[in-house]
Amino acid sequence: VNPTELLRAYLEFHRPDVLRGNITAQAGRMTLDVGSRRFVARNRFRNTINSFTGIDINWHGSKKLADMHLRGFWALPVVRLPDTADQLFHNNIVFDEESFDLQLWGIFAANNFAKFGRGELFIFGLHEQDTSNRLTQNRQLFTPGFRLFRTPASASIDYEFESAFQMGQSHTSPVAPRTLDHFAHFHHLTAGYTFSTAWTPRIAVLYDFASGDNNPDDGNNGRFDTLYSARRFDFGPTGIYGALARTNMHAPGMRLNLKPHNRLTASMDYRALWLASSRDAWGFTGVRDPDGRSGSFVGSQLDAQIQWQL
Repeated sequence: VNPTELLRAYLEFHRPDVLRGNITAQAGRMTLDVGSRRFVARNRFRNTINSFTGIDINWHGSKKLADMHLRGFWALPVVRLPDTADQLFHNNIVFDEESFDLQLWGIFAANNFAKFGRGELFIFGLHEQDTSNRLTQNRQLFTPGFRLFRTPASASIDYEFESAFQMGQSHTSPVAPRTLDHFAHFHHLTAGYTFSTAWTPRIAVLYDFASGDNNPDDGNNGRFDTLYSARRFDFGPTGIYGALARTNMHAPGMRLNLKPHNRLTASMDYRALWLASSRDAWGFTGVRDPDGRSGSFVGSQLDAQIQWQL
């Protein structure tokens, strides 16, 4: 129930020639796209977006440092409301809000490397605790990682490798009272080739792995937390469908991209999905076999789309 909501309202400051680069700072309610968008992103496809209230500082190098980008942000993630059964039942209008009980910060650096493409280093911190009217997972998470990629180009090989590790403490659910040691990891790999022929076809192999909780009875949580990510570009539609998510998964696949016209593109993706841990829940569905007797194979997904730039 969001008939009217303030999604973005911020002040921006820009100054050139700062430490051989240009600096831009935003403060207020804003959206964030960081790196690959697999951990912090503004959603493109969903009918609600991730917004944040805080400060975001970017430095872009100039001249000899033109390929370098440094970034730091601290923000309070906006909680979408209403979120109680009574409010929803009565169709109440409640403005979204933020609080210091949920904080997100990040440090990001990127630069080009002549032989390898572009590289990124990052670390994100998420600090969450219960409030008087909202139970949470009490996450205290640190997520460092890196990314190395080369963008697709005609008659050449492209690739992307991203890896992140997650450590700290968390609860398995908002109603679980037990604090667990949290250690999880995520890895993405793409390798593709673009042919210099008609329709410039590109074929790529894909692989994603996100750890799950191997043993729900021990004092550890191994389930990867995807933070405030977008996943449409990796896993297909995520509005009312959203079967694949970056948690408890191991998903190889293939992709075909075509460009019949400069305003028309088409693609087809195939993914096979296994659970990383057969005793943990599948994605965000809550479907789970605590004994692991149902096996780990979930199924296959085929996603095809055509885009026409009007």
